Amino acid sequence: MPRVEWRDGRMMLRVDGKPFLILAAQLHNSSAWPARLPAAWAAAEAMAANTIEAPVYWEQLEPARGRYDTTNVDALVAKARASGKRLILLWFGTWKNGQNHYAPTWVRADPIAFPRMIDARGEPIDVLSPHAPSNLDADRTAFVALMRHLRATDGDRHTVIAVQVENEPGAIGAIRDHGAAAEAAFADTVPADLVAKLGRKPGRWRAVFGPDAEEAFGAWATARYIERVAAAGKAANPLPVYVNTWLRYKDKKYPGIDYPSGGAVWTMLDLWKAAAPSVDFIGTDIYTDDAGEYRKVLDQYARADNPSWVSETGFDAKTAPFLFYVLQRGGVGFSVFGIDADPVTPATEAATAAHRANFLMLDPIRALVAQAAFDRRLYAAVEEPGRAKQMLSLSDGWAAQLSFGPPPWGDTPAILANSPSQSGRAMVIRLGTDDWLVSGIDTRVEFLRTAEDGRHGQLLRVEEGEMRDGVWHATRWLNGDETDYGLNFGPVPRLLRVRTGSY
Repeated sequence: MPRVEWRDGRMMLRVDGKPFLILAAQLHNSSAWPARLPAAWAAAEAMAANTIEAPVYWEQLEPARGRYDTTNVDALVAKARASGKRLILLWFGTWKNGQNHYAPTWVRADPIAFPRMIDARGEPIDVLSPHAPSNLDADRTAFVALMRHLRATDGDRHTVIAVQVENEPGAIGAIRDHGAAAEAAFADTVPADLVAKLGRKPGRWRAVFGPDAEEAFGAWATARYIERVAAAGKAANPLPVYVNTWLRYKDKKYPGIDYPSGGAVWTMLDLWKAAAPSVDFIGTDIYTDDAGEYRKVLDQYARADNPSWVSETGFDAKTAPFLFYVLQRGGVGFSVFGIDADPVTPATEAATAAHRANFLMLDPIRALVAQAAFDRRLYAAVEEPGRAKQMLSLSDGWAAQLSFGPPPWGDTPAILANSPSQSGRAMVIRLGTDDWLVSGIDTRVEFLRTAEDGRHGQLLRVEEGEMRDGVWHATRWLNGDETDYGLNFGPVPRLLRVRTGSY
């Protein structure tokens, strides 16, 4: 079975027993229908993704209570198998972007049986209440049916490697539920197991969480609900499951307005990890092309109990280099949303080309990359404004000087040498003592010896080639003009194996 493995504060996904790096293309919300799949799938394949992320709609899966229609799911699995891709299914159940729009008609049309959240004015909003047992039971039953179907039809093939439980959960329209059951729970003390896990003193919600009490209460209710859905689904089929997050960006202050209140935003991440232990990891839906903001978000979520995982990012050429931030943090993968653009424009063509370059570079060595990231043997960097030159501190007494931008690769002052597209990225993997795998785009890599023993560094051999089934195959040796001025990578990625030495 696909599974997650933890060691020393790092997580790795294993598929068919091998380390797996997720390089994903996510379809638009309404593209996971059989009639739409050929065009959408072609767009995903154009990016050279190894994994396709596609929604499963509760309203389609269970059009009448207890009657299930697996047509869409089966079409997705068949298409993935036919094209040699893996699948991550996205459960659009109780929540989709902080609302209930993918719940079935028989749920949404009956607010008595399936209560809505109530806002502070006493008005219902377009979100199912996480405090209603009937809502939980209906979602959980449907999700278990999905997971059982996957176990029966895909249990020995592992086409589906993970499942996202809900989509950007939380509430748009209220900080928390004000229904009768919710009001009673908010007036009560914070559950003892939650305060114990968070290391806080017991008390009521306002005493324990202060000004964040209402949002924390909403996060607890949402996480507890999803925990029960996830746990039941995994009992039926123990696939890895995760939750994605509509982020709280630096200029967003108001939960329920600027972002769904109750979601796993960074200020609620500790609470979510405590309340939803069956959720294997929490992802980030990052929609910014600002490098500093991107790094900040990744640092908030890359923790000893949570891997770096970009569950969605913008379909834009500018976001392609940011995959290397995830590699730098030992992450599990990167997913680009909305790749089946219609109509195709020069911007979407540029985005496809930029992300395709990454995926073509990394997918053939995905097991090696995933294992190296897990082992902390992978080093990566991204070109940033004013940082056309960067240094990677490697192990074994070596460093790599990186020069980004167009030729002559940073020989002019750093602030002037950045490329107009800010497209540079580089990766170095330690294979063994003085043995390295190097790749990059729009960058020059120079190995520098940092060991203080009076000896000088040298490149003993540089081979260009490829990894096939974990075995290196050299196509040529590089020397002279190809190495005297560093190892130079243009817009088309390639792999170099480098043997360093000293004299």
